[in-house]
Amino acid sequence: MKHNAIDLHCDSVFSLMDGKDLRQNVESVHLDIPRLRQGNVGLQVFAAYVPPDTPEDTAFAYTSARLDAIDALAHSDERLSPVETAAELRAILALEKTGIMAAVENGLAIESKASLEKLELLRRRKVRIMTLVHSKHLPWVESCTGTGEFASDGLSAFGEEVVDAMNDLGIIPDLSHSSERAFWAVLKRSKKPVIASHSCAYSICAALRNLKDDQLKALGDSGGIVGVNFFSAFLSEPFRQCHEKNKRSETPVPNTVQVPHTIIADHIDHMVKMAGEDCVALGSDFDGVRALPNGVTGSDYYPVLEQELRSRGYTETLIEKIFSGNFLRVLEQWDS
Repeated sequence: MKHNAIDLHCDSVFSLMDGKDLRQNVESVHLDIPRLRQGNVGLQVFAAYVPPDTPEDTAFAYTSARLDAIDALAHSDERLSPVETAAELRAILALEKTGIMAAVENGLAIESKASLEKLELLRRRKVRIMTLVHSKHLPWVESCTGTGEFASDGLSAFGEEVVDAMNDLGIIPDLSHSSERAFWAVLKRSKKPVIASHSCAYSICAALRNLKDDQLKALGDSGGIVGVNFFSAFLSEPFRQCHEKNKRSETPVPNTVQVPHTIIADHIDHMVKMAGEDCVALGSDFDGVRALPNGVTGSDYYPVLEQELRSRGYTETLIEKIFSGNFLRVLEQWDS
């Protein structure tokens, strides 16, 4: 039995902005339309990533150009369709097409002014997910990898207004890249379930981007979800240590450090144990990471993961939840 996969995060907007035609096989990328189809991907969330060093007064325009590219892709091929709501997604899955959903990665996109006008404009562009912060603190939300002091407890008063407005507008807060303090503040503030679209389990791999067990439990208890990330440095502790050491010296990780693709299922096992079967989803980070586990070639990988989970005793019902059902449930709550 093949299950439709919902992938909550990719950075393939880089490919689009470079002019690559993703309607055909492209060797230099992780994600293209033929591989999405081979992987039985029913929904691919494309993130309009905003680099942290983008000048604040140009960040919204920068984001808009990337949303234009995502929208153009969604309308470029009969195998694809733009998706905004759970009802649209269910219809696309029934037609065996691949839905394309727009997200924003980095709240810098709204330019941190004491106004939420640009957040409203993003919603009009059919953005359904916004990763609140990236690798550097914003004035209103703390990053897990930011440097320097952050004045408030993870989320400023304006940050609380942003979360409130996202709840009102129907934009799901994404806590991947948020600090622990920001995680807890947003979880407390949001009236609806939040997500961590592309994160892994800290107890397996101690990357700052990963979620600790108490975070996983709380996310599950709140009805939220976490999408497992496929980056080797978030999956494997030995690889992470070599990656951090070699990143400082700008040398590649030695080939002796091997990361099997089954480690993705190890993280899923742990997340299900900590957060429950209703909390786990997929968030590959394709085309946003340099190193994938052995055997992960791109978005055609999902049937292999499906079989790995099946071999571990996962029921078809549970696989369906992880692959698509859990996000569908969350999206339906945000549609109401």
